[in-house]
Order: sequence, then structure tokens, then C-alpha cells
Amino acid sequence: MHRRQALAFALAPALVGVALWLELRLASASATRFLFFAFSPAVGLVALVGGFGPGMLALLLSALASDFYLLSAGDLFHVDGPAEAIALSGFIAAWLPMTLLAGRLNRHWREKDRQRIVAERAAARADRLEQMTAALAKAVQPADAIEACVQEAAHWLQANAGAVLLVTDDGSALELARAIGYPEPLRAMLAHVPIEQAGPMGDAVGRRAPVFLDSPDEYLREYGGAAPSLYPREHQATIAVPLITSAGVGAVLRLDFHGARAFDAEDRDLLAQLAPRAAQALDRTRQHESAQRARAEAELLRQRADLELAERLKIEQALRSSEVRYRSLAARTSRLHALTAALSEAVAVEAVARAVVQRGRIVVGATAADVLLLVDDGGTFERLYADPAEGIGTRVRAERGLCATDALTTRAPVFIRTFEEMQERCWLSAAAAADGGYTSSAALPLIVEGTVIGVLSFHFTVPVSFDDDYKALLISVAQHCAQAIDRARLYESAQRARAEAEVANRLKDDFLSIVSHELRTPLSSILGWATILQRPSVEPAVASRAVQSIRDNATRQAKLVEDLLDFSRIVAGRLMLDRQHVSIRDVLRGVCETVLPVAAAQGIDLQYSDVPEATVMGDLRRLEQIFLNLLSNALKFTPSGGVVQLSVAVAGSQVEIRVSDTGVGIEPEFLPHVFERFRQAEPSTSRTHDGVGLGLSIAKQLVEAHDGTIAVFSEGHGRGTTFVVTLPGAARADEPARTWSFADSEEEAGV
Repeated sequence: MHRRQALAFALAPALVGVALWLELRLASASATRFLFFAFSPAVGLVALVGGFGPGMLALLLSALASDFYLLSAGDLFHVDGPAEAIALSGFIAAWLPMTLLAGRLNRHWREKDRQRIVAERAAARADRLEQMTAALAKAVQPADAIEACVQEAAHWLQANAGAVLLVTDDGSALELARAIGYPEPLRAMLAHVPIEQAGPMGDAVGRRAPVFLDSPDEYLREYGGAAPSLYPREHQATIAVPLITSAGVGAVLRLDFHGARAFDAEDRDLLAQLAPRAAQALDRTRQHESAQRARAEAELLRQRADLELAERLKIEQALRSSEVRYRSLAARTSRLHALTAALSEAVAVEAVARAVVQRGRIVVGATAADVLLLVDDGGTFERLYADPAEGIGTRVRAERGLCATDALTTRAPVFIRTFEEMQERCWLSAAAAADGGYTSSAALPLIVEGTVIGVLSFHFTVPVSFDDDYKALLISVAQHCAQAIDRARLYESAQRARAEAEVANRLKDDFLSIVSHELRTPLSSILGWATILQRPSVEPAVASRAVQSIRDNATRQAKLVEDLLDFSRIVAGRLMLDRQHVSIRDVLRGVCETVLPVAAAQGIDLQYSDVPEATVMGDLRRLEQIFLNLLSNALKFTPSGGVVQLSVAVAGSQVEIRVSDTGVGIEPEFLPHVFERFRQAEPSTSRTHDGVGLGLSIAKQLVEAHDGTIAVFSEGHGRGTTFVVTLPGAARADEPARTWSFADSEEEAGV
């Protein structure tokens, strides 16, 4: 029975009694009888308050009281005449439908009250969920998510104590992660609890469903006093809720209450909403922690690779580490929840921009939106994404007259309320706004750790006043966007760092394999021939062949060691250049004479087109080394019957030397890597040519040390290769010679 209806049933006799008293007083004070004058309000009031039932009771009591006290004066169910009978019948007939109507009105009011209470409860529940979701969304580390989970749950359910226990990797025990409101002895016992001894917490893990214990008696019925130390008597009611992550039950939320408590549907629904959100936050922060560990592992791998290469050959490996920055994604209002979820799922910068534009435009009620990121020197915007999808990928200079530039320079949001204001303040943006029919705009700087990385813009076809609440919403969306873009950049940077570390490690292994092979092969030959020469009697022809082989292999080793030493000097900045006037014609003639026997032995036609004298300022020995490396490389990869051509051309103040061959050529995808250290087109396990991959790298370094350039061209496999070296001609014949080193050039460059 409704509380108001019960009150009306109790009120009916009292009001009828008061009405009877008034009727009797009126009858005694006046000769005129006012039958039912006081009873009518009593019946109406009771019917309005309690509905049809109490109204009928008041009507019957009024009729009986009138009959007994007023009409028949002490005789029940008896009237003195037709007039009184008609009056009594009329009173009953008149108030019977009125009572029915009052009952309906009463039911209508009760239903409205019930709907209001339901709506208020739903709004309060939604507000609680929104606040809990916002608190969980702010978590960056697992400890933050756990803290938010236990604090929010204990606060909203008014628990006296609460804890989150993590399930161990093998699933055999629970370990305390955070506890509030528990005495220290109980905290110590909760530090590590085997699943089979965990009582309701263990059941929550096993059943993958919450366990509610309303009182100590229910605990005794369910568990028979098991693990009493974990559930002391002062805790009259207990809840254990599993937090189910993508990997299974990852944790248990426990709440304790000092008084017995009947957990209603609202409590259970609140926990049903909180548990998956808390599990999602725990899962997300764990993934963030895993990404941080991956970045740390990549950094450690880079350091190890650098250390190993530095200890062996003083080789510098270029591996860049990314700056670790991560911003939490927090939701301010319920309208940001969908945007926050979409941003948390996006791992690429383009995906973040798409989510912000598509969902953020709906959140703020804008007609159009776009994300502009700063590129190059910070003076150019690139449109990363836009809705409507126009001009995606285009770039525009950050110049005055653009709303985005205004937001960039002031580092503050720009709110344009009218088209006239836009024409006055952002005249360049006004032209585009006119094409789209926009009257209001908002340009919000995307700031990460004090640095502006871009601008998020929203456009409206109706005037917008931009009050404080609306500004706060727009700024919150921009903050979410900036943090998500920063997170995506960190993720992409970590992926690149991992890939670069793997490439560096593989190149190191290939280099060590090649060096060991190139050193071991001539040594084996030298040792073999030396053993033969130690025999008592060796034929002169064999001895001559042995000496020649030993000499050739020793020369080969000396060349390898010299290349390694040159490379080490270049890396350390200790390679000296003795610059003086050098005749390119003399250099090339000497190099050709050196390699001519090799070309003849391989059946290769070495062609050299002589030219008038060309002079450069350079180191004679290093210039010979450059072209000896290039010619040796051409001869190495040109089959018998092929042609290697050396030509020189003078164009103004530049001297251009071309080394062309008709050899195996270079695949297009390998051309960018030709001059990289230790890079060879053939894998180290299937090489058919010797060398460690340093010759071309050294040649490039030496050419650049002479203020020149070197380029390579090839149309593909079997189409030959051309190397073009361009050196500056000598400024004047009487320019004094000078000594130059890589260290000098680095100091001049500010290294």
C-alpha cells in the first residue's frame, strides 16, 4: 500500500468525525439544515489524498454518520421521509463519481511522482557514471586506474573500506594493489591471498561475476566461517566484483560495510557499469606501461649495438631515441565520452585527426572542422584531416590573416562570433568562410608540454555566442586532440625506433661476418702456402707460386686493414687532408695505370678519354684513393668482355669525372643505400664478390671532404652503373697549400 494511501485511510474517520461535529453545530445553531455541508469537503479531501479506496471509506462513513446522527437521530438505516432519503441518495450518487475521479487524479499524481523519482535517480546514476568514467579516463599508469576504481566505488556506494587485488600471472593467488579503510593487520593479510582461501573474492574470480553478502549470517551460510581473518565481524556486508580485462579476470574489487546492507538493483547496476570501465582503464594503462617498456627495450638495444660497434671499430651508428611524452585522455562531460573512447583506440596520427574531426564536430555541434599540424620549420600548416573532406594533405603558410595563425602566435583560442568580426580580424579565413557559408569559427591551439604542434578549427553556419561553458567544452576537445596526437606520435616513433634498432643490429652482424670472412680467407691461403714452403724439398715453380700467393693475400689484407683504418679515422674526425694544386689528368692516368693489369686479366676494356688539363685543390693521395675505389668497384662487378669507361668534363668552375661500366648494374630499390656503410646488394650469406662494403662509403666521405659531390645512376640489373664525381676547380694557381682534417670541418660546423 502506498504511504499516502495509508495516511488517507487513517485520515478518513478523523475528517468525517470533524465534519459530523460541524454538521451538528450548524444544526443546533440554525433553524436551516445544511445537510452534507461539511461532509462533502471531507470526502473530497480524503479522495484527493488517498484515491478511490480512502474516498469510498470517507463517503460510507459520512453516509452512515448522516443517517444515524442527522436524519434518523439514533436509528441506523432509517429515514423520516422521502426528502431525506433523496438527499442521502443524492449525496452518495454525487460523490461516488467524484471519488472515482479523485482516485484517477491521485493515481495520475502518484505516477508522475514515480516517474520524477525514476528520472532523478537515472540522472543521478548517469552523473555518477560520468564522474567515475572521467576519473578512470584520467589514469595513465595502472596504479592511477586502481586508485580511481577503489576511491570512486567506495565513495558512491558509501563503503567503509575498499581494496583492489590483482590476479597473479598463474591465476593461483590475489595480491593487494591498493586498500583504503582497512587496519594494518588486515592489509598485511591481504598482501598475498591464495585463490582457494580468498572466500568471496576467490568466488568472484572463478564465477566471473560479482558476489554480494548482505550480512555476516549470509557469509556464514555461504562459506561456513572460512578465512575469518580476511572478513572480520565488524564488516557486516561485503561485495567482491571481478574486473575482466582482455586477458581474462585481471583483478578483484572488494568493498566492505560496517552495517548490514541490502544491495538493491541500483547498487548492482552501478557496479555492473563501473566494473567494465575500471577493467578497460586497467587494460589501457597496462598497455601504456607495456609500450613504455618496449621503448625502453628499444633504447637498451640501441645502446648495446652502439657499444659493441664502438669497442670493435669505433663505428658510429645513427639511432635516434624518441622523447617519451604521454598525456592522459580525460573526459570532462558525458558528451566527450564517445570521443575519448575513439581517441583511445586510435594509434596513428591520421586516425586521431579523423576521430577528432568526425566525432568532435558532432560533440560541439559544428558544421565543419579541420586539424592543421605544423610542419617543416614551424611556419607551415598541413591539413591533416577535414570534414567536409576538402584539401586534405594540402599545405599553407602560417601568415597573418588566418585564424589558425592567430591561435598559433597568441597560443590562445580564437573565437569569432560573427562574419564581420572574421573579416576584420582574419581576412584570409573570411574568404574560405564565405565559400562555406560559415558565420562563426573557433581556432584552438594544440599544445603539448608548452609547445604548439597545430590548430584544431570548428566552423558554424549560425552565429555562436561562445559562453564560458561552451568555450570550456571546445578547449577540452582540443586538449584531448593534442594529447592523442602526441600519444600517436610517440607510438609511431617507438615503432620506428624498434625497426631502426633491428636494422642496426642486423647490419652489425653482417659487417662482423663479412670482416671475419675477408680476414680469414687470405690468412688461410697464407698459412697453407707457408706450410708448403716449410717442406724439405719444394719445386721452384711451386715456391714461386707460393710466394706470389702469399704476397697477393698479404696485399689484400693490407688493403682491407687500410680501409678499416681510414673509416675509423673518418668516424673519429682524425683523417688529415694535405691540400695543394693537383692535376686531375695526372691523378686519373696514374689510377688507370694501376688497375690496367687487373682489367686486362679479367678481359675488360678500360677506356679513358683524355681532356685538357683540369686542376683542383686537394690531397693527391686521397684523390687517387677515391678514383681507385670507384674503378676497382667497376671492375669487380663487370664481367669479362665488358667495358669500363673513365671520362672528364669541365663545366665552368666545376670538374666532372664519370666512371661508367657495363656490369651487373644496381636495382632501383638499392640505389639510395649504395654509399651506406657496410651495405652490399648481395646478402652476406650468398656473396660472390669480396669486400666489406666500405669502399664507396669512404669515397663519398673523401669527395665531400674536397667540397665535392658524388652520385650514382643505374637503370637496373644488367644495365651497368655510372658514378659521377663533381669537384670544384682550383680558384687560382697561386693559392697556397694547406692541411685540412675532418676534425677542423666539424669545428667549423659547430660539431
